[in-house]
Amino acid sequence: MTNRQAMLFCVFWLLTESNALTFVGPNTIFGLCGALSGSWMVAARRGNDDEVSARRVLARLGLVILFNWSNMFIFDLANQRLPESVAEDALGIPIPSGLITSDQIRRTMLYLIPLVVALNHFALGVGVESLVIMALTWLYNDLRGGDEDYITRNIIIAAAFSIHNTGSVKVAVGTDAMRGGGLFAGLSSEGVMWAAMVSVALFTTVQVQDLQDVEGDRARGRRSAPIVMGDRPARWSVAAPMLVWPAAGAWFWGAGLGLGSSQVALGTLVAVRCLWYSGLQADKLTWRLWCLWTAMLYTLPPLCYHMSAYVKA
Repeated sequence: MTNRQAMLFCVFWLLTESNALTFVGPNTIFGLCGALSGSWMVAARRGNDDEVSARRVLARLGLVILFNWSNMFIFDLANQRLPESVAEDALGIPIPSGLITSDQIRRTMLYLIPLVVALNHFALGVGVESLVIMALTWLYNDLRGGDEDYITRNIIIAAAFSIHNTGSVKVAVGTDAMRGGGLFAGLSSEGVMWAAMVSVALFTTVQVQDLQDVEGDRARGRRSAPIVMGDRPARWSVAAPMLVWPAAGAWFWGAGLGLGSSQVALGTLVAVRCLWYSGLQADKLTWRLWCLWTAMLYTLPPLCYHMSAYVKA
């Protein structure tokens, strides 16, 4: 690897590493789990053998990651090129300072956005999803929707998660029936309802991320939940719905005590930590546990689907 290649890889990693496990990971899990949930999540799929279908889904894991990472990379580029991010970086946000300039990022995006959209459309069959994500990226960054107020920010983030999640299911299934026809084409009615429910859960709790970023948000003028409401009300705004959504998710899929208890327990832990533990390191851990909870929530459909098939057999 040449020095230039090493530098480009370093820039890529520094721009995206903070979102790799907290965004790409959960979205990918949603896609895989949705594709493995049979007719509960997917309205039309080819093949009658669940084992073959499972092998096919797992074989497309890399493509699901590519869908999420490629579109997230555009978001990270758009976010990090803004002057406000420079102020945030001075307080410890991990962006590649000194390795690339804002103008270089802008020029990179001029070429990269069409390439990413084309890749998603022609290779992955999710071009519409990619275009919507680009629009949300523009709203969040260039129009400063992410700084306007925490409600607008949460709406954009929840919408982005929804498109990434449903797009991941389409890429994971990979059948012609899942291509085209709109954002939710190929999903069952239960699948659309589940995606919508998850999006509302994220909308009401994603401000947990803001608890660790108060100083950086204040430096860039972002009206995050802790800044607008105050620290304690912001913590309650996360804790209260976190006591509801884990149980609601288990109820939606009819998960019994054995299948639903672990994610309910983790959701309760997140709520408790929001109220009882504070400070940078504590809030970072709470944020990571929230991301882990979303991933566990996403596993409910395939677990319940295959348990139901086992019971019927």
